[in-house]
Amino acid sequence: MANDLMNKNDDFMDMGSMMSNLMNNFFGPRDELWANDRRNSAMRSDLTENDKEYRLQVELPGLDKKDIKVDYDQSNGILTVSGTLNSSAEEKDKENNVIRSERRYGNYSRSYHIPSVDQDKISAKYENGILSLELPKSSESINHHIEIQ
Repeated sequence: MANDLMNKNDDFMDMGSMMSNLMNNFFGPRDELWANDRRNSAMRSDLTENDKEYRLQVELPGLDKKDIKVDYDQSNGILTVSGTLNSSAEEKDKENNVIRSERRYGNYSRSYHIPSVDQDKISAKYENGILSLELPKSSESINHHIEIQ
């Protein structure tokens, strides 16, 4: 019975994933700021923009700050966030027999197209599993309004 429920749940998740991929492939990327990288949904992100900067928040639960790397390539405006996870948990009973052992490991990476950033002023903070980046726009990318005479 439990296996039947699990299989139905897996089928439902596969159908949801298939529909999501179908919709994303049909409509394509909705914003040029968001690079088309659907391979890793583990790094959920929020990207906001105002006149002076972009702000990016990336979920990286379970990672240590030392295991996170952020790179910005000014030539093509690609910001890449990557991380390495290597953790294990083990529980033993009174006789020191292992009753549960779990390991998680892997490399994660996600790229974003964020043009015209002043790379010398990028700041990053990692707290409670959330990486927060402030990416100030370069002076030539800030919109200047011209008054028509």
